[in-house]
Amino acid sequence: MYKYWGFGLHITSEIEFPELLPFDFKHADVNITLGEIPAVDAITLFSMGRITYKMNDRELVFSVDGLTSYYVTGGNSIVIQPYPSDVQERVVRLFVLGAAMAGILQQRRQIPLHTAAVIVNGRLTLIAGQSGAGKSTTLAGLRKRQYKIFSDDITVLEELPDDDRISGIASYPMIKLWENSMKTLQLDDRSFPIVPGFEKYGFFFHGAFDTQHYPVERIILLDAQDEMEGIHHKQLYGSEAFAAVVQHIYKASFFRQPTMRALCFDVISKLVNGSEVHQVSRPFICEPDALLDVVTSIM
Repeated sequence: MYKYWGFGLHITSEIEFPELLPFDFKHADVNITLGEIPAVDAITLFSMGRITYKMNDRELVFSVDGLTSYYVTGGNSIVIQPYPSDVQERVVRLFVLGAAMAGILQQRRQIPLHTAAVIVNGRLTLIAGQSGAGKSTTLAGLRKRQYKIFSDDITVLEELPDDDRISGIASYPMIKLWENSMKTLQLDDRSFPIVPGFEKYGFFFHGAFDTQHYPVERIILLDAQDEMEGIHHKQLYGSEAFAAVVQHIYKASFFRQPTMRALCFDVISKLVNGSEVHQVSRPFICEPDALLDVVTSIM
């Protein structure tokens, strides 16, 4: 069995995950195995694209057309249905690191936020944005400017005893960039395509990866808009800040049950009350350095 650290958890796996951090431990929090998927009595059933989800209070099953199925239970187990030899294992892993781990976190009553993060003076700056807003490109640009990268795609929120602030835990040490961002940032390494046939590539930072938790000091929300001139920045407060941040919960459809909605409300409220929330809006065509200058001025 392979042993890893990821999402703040000790993970054992039957299959290798180069995306995760190799780590030694005695007791696993999560076990990833290959096996048959049991029948599940679904309370919630929905589809998104080529993925079908079934959920109840303790179990999640999802099937990806043309790939395989996954079973997540108890906050400690992921079972992957054996897949044909012609299926790319890299794609199988991608869904473990996404939906399956989101299911694990939901079952453990932890909230994943769809944000990148950097460490500034021992505290976290989270960077969020809808697809195309420039989140990962901004993170890669910050790395070139010698900022310490904490996480690219997902930050796990954590409530600590006797602390009014919310802390963040990194997911795994890889930044994902599209081809156009690669060209803009003048990056040449295309040795790890995320998905065959897509011009999106992964960059590892295992040697600089930090497994500690840090308090969240600020959240920067990136937004790309048509017919906008220049880059605009404003700070958000109160209910406006809450509404802007809550939409970045990763796999929000997993958190729609009443108890989960209450948890999300409490944690996100505590997050925005204990940190600054900034919105940075830019035109779709924008020089990365100009955006970076605005982002770093906030940090």
